[in-house]
Amino acid sequence: MNRHMKTIARIILSAVAVLLTFFILKVPTHAAATDEILNFAITIDVNEDASLNMTYHIEWKVLDDSIGELEWLDIGMPNSYHGNITPLSDTIDFINDMGNSLEIYLDRGYKENETVVVEFSLTQDHMYQIDKYVEGETVYTFTPAWFDEIDVDTLTILWNAAGAGAWQPDCYEENGYLVFYTSLSAGDRYTMSVTYPNDAFGFASDRQEGSGDSGNSGYNDPDFGPDNKNDIFDIIGGLVGFGIFGGMIAVPIILITKFIRWIARSGSGFGTSQTMQKKIVRTKIEYFQNCPSCGAAHEEGKDICEYCGRSMIKHKEVVEESQIKDPEKYTTNGTYRYGDSPNTFINVNVVNIPVRSTRSSSSGSRSSSGHHSSCASSCASSCACASSCACACACASSGRAGCSVKDFFNSKLHEGRVRIESKRHSIEKNKE
Repeated sequence: MNRHMKTIARIILSAVAVLLTFFILKVPTHAAATDEILNFAITIDVNEDASLNMTYHIEWKVLDDSIGELEWLDIGMPNSYHGNITPLSDTIDFINDMGNSLEIYLDRGYKENETVVVEFSLTQDHMYQIDKYVEGETVYTFTPAWFDEIDVDTLTILWNAAGAGAWQPDCYEENGYLVFYTSLSAGDRYTMSVTYPNDAFGFASDRQEGSGDSGNSGYNDPDFGPDNKNDIFDIIGGLVGFGIFGGMIAVPIILITKFIRWIARSGSGFGTSQTMQKKIVRTKIEYFQNCPSCGAAHEEGKDICEYCGRSMIKHKEVVEESQIKDPEKYTTNGTYRYGDSPNTFINVNVVNIPVRSTRSSSSGSRSSSGHHSSCASSCASSCACASSCACACACASSGRAGCSVKDFFNSKLHEGRVRIESKRHSIEKNKE
């Protein structure tokens, strides 16, 4: 009997080892990309009540229409606290506000090698946290919608710099806006943050990120009735049914694997804490006294000649603290005259960088730092980000929604939602 039990135990252990190896080493395969985002730009202005006016500009190219023409887009939103949704481009037929995402229906189907340019604006709230890192400072953290199967050639976030005290990651300033610029591979995310004094705008504790209800359900519309909810539950229930058996096997193995990797990454894995480290970037800028093109005198605070448009910057470089005199004078954000020279200035950019540190242990104290906050990593691994971390990420990633996807989910899913019609759509409807 004992020998029989040992044989069974060996078989079970062998099966577990095989499954564990399969899930750890399995290399996922992806189908060829059907779309490419050439340009994804978001312009953001802070209102007096601390809400955000956001304008989206998306240039979306169809690479392959074998699954159907591109008829509508699914763009993830930070949370469901938004309004004043306004289509700005004629390519938009109408927009369905789904809470955590916007379903943008296009004016027609777009075929292979065609590019559609989509623009819309909205007002977004519940995007900040008061006293997040430092008492007396409020932080906006924003992760734009990401695309699991689509590359983004250019992602640009233009954030109005007026009153901003600090920001991360590092960026440049142009025409009064902080310009965050990057490119993203399929599935990648990008997180940025801007910090203000608590009295800069009308910050309110009940309108912080994560306050009130979850802000993520997308089902807080009073017109979203029981019938539509039942349709969704039926679909979700059917999908879940197919995945229960596989989930029962895969979930424990995945959790064990993640735990092992977490232990390896963080050393002991216990006793960690989040602190902030202030980084000061100083840029020394020397201007021409007179424009080298038209001879006009340099106007303080201007990088461009107002007469001919020529750059007035003679030399510009990032300097270390040891390379300048009286560095203690240059520790807060702004541009300051340097020394006695009327044409030399120091631009100061203060960035708060999260630092992950471990408490002392028998092996000694160890620490590591980086530009990625714990919020960004939480959003990458969890969909419950709005209540569990400070970032305002769209928990449902964004991507293409062609006619085949629309037919699968059925139009009943969109009934009862807020529908925003474009001016073109309204005019055509009135003609009918």
